[in-house]
Amino acid sequence: MGQSVISAIDVARRVEAPTLRAVDYLRVSTEEQKKGYGIAYTGKKTSKYILGKGWKHVGTYSDEGVSGALEAHEREDLSRLMEDARQTPRPFDIVIVHEGRAIGRTGRAFWLWVWELKKLGIYVGVAKKDYDNSTPEGESKMRKDADYAEDERNIIRERTQGGLQEKAEDGGYTGGNVAYGYRVLNKGVKGESRLIVDECNCGDGCVIKHEADCLRRARTLYVQKRNWNDVALALNAEGYRRRDGALWGRGGIRQQVLNPVVLEARQIYRGSAHVKRDRAGAPINGDSVVISLPEIFTSEEIKELKSAQRVLSRTSSLGNVYPLSGRIPSDCGALYVGGGHEGRQRVYRCKGKEGKVAGASVCSCGYIHAEPVEKETWNLLREFLGDVEQLKAMADDWLGVGSGQRVNFDDHIKELDQQIKVQTRALNMTRAVTAKELAGQEELSEAEAEEELEKAVAPLQLELANLRKKKKDVEDWKAEAESAHDRTSKLLQLAEMAHKRLGKPSAQMQADFMSMLDVKVTVLYAPAPPKGKSCTLAEWFRKNKREVPTITDSGWAKVEGLLASKGRKHSPRLLLESILHKARTGTPWQDLPSSFPPFQTLATTWTRWRDSGLWEQVMDALAGEEGAPVPAEPAAKIRLECSIVPDLILESEGRLGELAPRGWQHQATFKFQAVLTS
Repeated sequence: MGQSVISAIDVARRVEAPTLRAVDYLRVSTEEQKKGYGIAYTGKKTSKYILGKGWKHVGTYSDEGVSGALEAHEREDLSRLMEDARQTPRPFDIVIVHEGRAIGRTGRAFWLWVWELKKLGIYVGVAKKDYDNSTPEGESKMRKDADYAEDERNIIRERTQGGLQEKAEDGGYTGGNVAYGYRVLNKGVKGESRLIVDECNCGDGCVIKHEADCLRRARTLYVQKRNWNDVALALNAEGYRRRDGALWGRGGIRQQVLNPVVLEARQIYRGSAHVKRDRAGAPINGDSVVISLPEIFTSEEIKELKSAQRVLSRTSSLGNVYPLSGRIPSDCGALYVGGGHEGRQRVYRCKGKEGKVAGASVCSCGYIHAEPVEKETWNLLREFLGDVEQLKAMADDWLGVGSGQRVNFDDHIKELDQQIKVQTRALNMTRAVTAKELAGQEELSEAEAEEELEKAVAPLQLELANLRKKKKDVEDWKAEAESAHDRTSKLLQLAEMAHKRLGKPSAQMQADFMSMLDVKVTVLYAPAPPKGKSCTLAEWFRKNKREVPTITDSGWAKVEGLLASKGRKHSPRLLLESILHKARTGTPWQDLPSSFPPFQTLATTWTRWRDSGLWEQVMDALAGEEGAPVPAEPAAKIRLECSIVPDLILESEGRLGELAPRGWQHQATFKFQAVLTS
């Protein structure tokens, strides 16, 4: 191990305390793991280094298989390290990494958490090169390590992405999943691999069930049968199988036949919405490329297939919108979807009831009554969106970690300005002194003297260029942090606005919001669907915010004149008391006590009094009497997980251009995670 510079923290600690408290941060990428450089390997190196320094090893944080391009808040254990570092009193004095690239592979990922630690009085040291950032010399070495790590990453990315881009533009196979119905021709042959249709061209006697033949047969069967389950059963009987050899289920074959890659005969390389882009909106790793593929279906066959789909959708009885369809996991591992009825009630049914394979046994998951679960979900969501202080706290937390708001960028810009000034002065002095020395060497030609002068000042020029680049990076990070703050503050204004419109949304609006926020609902308790229709009597009291009055002699005296001629076979008072008993207890009509008039009579009487306006007159007359509230509707208990994505909400309001800062792109997004429990 080479001679290290004695750092300020070493000098200070010798005076203040006998031993530094050190933690090590271990990070290796997936590629480094493949080369044998795992957490255990780097951990031995950092532990040995800490022991050799005579420091006290008080903890270890490790992120295994994690990219160095991720910032601190995106690495689980580094995020935990930063949370611990912010405690008072601080729990450690220095963080040791094995080598510089463990800190980060990009400028932002490298510097933001290092700077915040330094602000907290905690330094970072690199074991492999034996330095820390408590001295100007150590800072300079760390800056060179950061530049090297980023340059190395850029070279690897350019080589890899450049080759893939060129291959895609030539229509070649770029790797990844191959759509069912296709196979790779010349796989592994450089520059020759591409996708072709996996169909039978083997000649007579072929016993292989090719994938494209399976899709063509499935399309024909569906056009005939209009039922994907029947299609799957027929395919299984004929010997067709999925790529993994398993039997077909209705969902699996439907997904493969209707795959856009198959129907459009094209594949888009970097066509996802998740493509990484720079601040100008350009793809970081290359443009999207459309790769044309040979067709499996003719245009006429696709028209026939789509026509069959449209006919089925028109004849479908599932007219209701189910906002939580596909968002409720079941005990069997499937998802609940809308589109079922139990009695007269809307319910969600588990997709496990369809069976993964046509004809197979199905799950025993029960139905979920739709109304109480949907109501509770929407109430929780409205409450969450309406809590502006909670949203603001979440936004501030994201900004503080994700955008470096805990870092004072102005201080670092001033520091870099000073370093640039000193470096410029050193460069000018070196140039002047060297030029004077070379001028006295008559044996050198003018060109040779100029070349020698440039060699002498080249290291200083390179350092100056690096300092200027670093200043530009910090200025960009500062602007980005300010932009993120602006986006979030406008999001909070928009959330307040949106909350005012979420009082009585349509089912479709609820479904759109659930999709926008990527809602997932875990049902902890779901009340059983009520028998028959919902009780209109109880609904009257709820809607009018009335309690159910108790009939006393004084109360009856108030309404006797209204009802005296309304009872024929049964006493008017008994009719009224029986109806109010049903409202007060929530008892179904048919389950009322036998001492009451027949439930058909009571139900008919209530309906007649309500429709004539008599019921409201009676209730107004009894308004001053003692009463009890109607039984509460059975409420569901749920756990709701969602993501607040600012740009999606802005777009949903048609205000993305109005509220977003100039130059901000849709892809430059962030999200808040929320978990809510009723």
